[in-house]
Amino acid sequence: MRRIILGLAAGLALAAGAQAQTVVPPPKMSQAEGVQLFEAGGFKVGDGSAINVCGTASQPKFVFMDLNGDGALESAVVDKNPACYGGQGLWFTVLAKGKDGRWRAIARDSGALGFETSRSNGWLDLRVTGDCARTWTYAGDGYQRPAACAPASVAKAEASTGVTAADRTAAMRAAGFVSKGGRWLGGEGNCEAAIEPADIRDLNGDGRQEIVITETGTFCYGNTGQGFYVMERAGGGWRTLFQSQGVPEFLPTKGAGGWPDIVLGGPGFCFPVVRFNGKAYANHRQKEEQPGACSRR
Repeated sequence: MRRIILGLAAGLALAAGAQAQTVVPPPKMSQAEGVQLFEAGGFKVGDGSAINVCGTASQPKFVFMDLNGDGALESAVVDKNPACYGGQGLWFTVLAKGKDGRWRAIARDSGALGFETSRSNGWLDLRVTGDCARTWTYAGDGYQRPAACAPASVAKAEASTGVTAADRTAAMRAAGFVSKGGRWLGGEGNCEAAIEPADIRDLNGDGRQEIVITETGTFCYGNTGQGFYVMERAGGGWRTLFQSQGVPEFLPTKGAGGWPDIVLGGPGFCFPVVRFNGKAYANHRQKEEQPGACSRR
């Protein structure tokens, strides 16, 4: 199967079987829709610039194409920032318009994004290359992320972090997720959780790795579409240290025990910041992406 990886340049083409579909110019949209597209893609918009999930300035590239042949355009956004995303330093979101006319994420991950010539339920399959190469298929309201990676990639990740596949499984179960059909599900099966290599890190500098679980689905998180769990080791298992709606931004400022302050990101320009007080994360302050944004709430 041929594929073309989405890069950071213009003029990209999408191979789709015998009939090649071409990335087309952006459709006309209002400024409000443009901002909503950026936010649905995972970026905050403030002072004329895009801010990625790590809180740093970014230059994401959006392309538009028809992934299911219905005449309506979908979009894919790619971003490159090794310091933020780890590994190859690549991150992507695939977006489609809902019935309400708003853009929403139907696939999101770190790694390089490509498109296969095969289809699932009428939609082109995705090919994501990061910690391993995986093919994503469309299932109803979004793309499914395969759970399995090549054994060599898993072994490499385990060796570098000390977090094994058994640890990841235990953390998922401790957070309340259920494994079904190779996917970890929450929200009565309506939302999906995942752990990416960049989400295994030592957050408080004590030499032990924590796991950040990302859960996606508008059923669970509305327009934000995402929530997360910070999992820490507890005895021989794992426990939830903190859980919240939003896209987490771990700040250099710290609370008790060296735990980083966390911005709970999402749509809009005013975001809560929580700080660890020695027992739990609690509201600490607000972060504004535009002057006066929090005072207008």
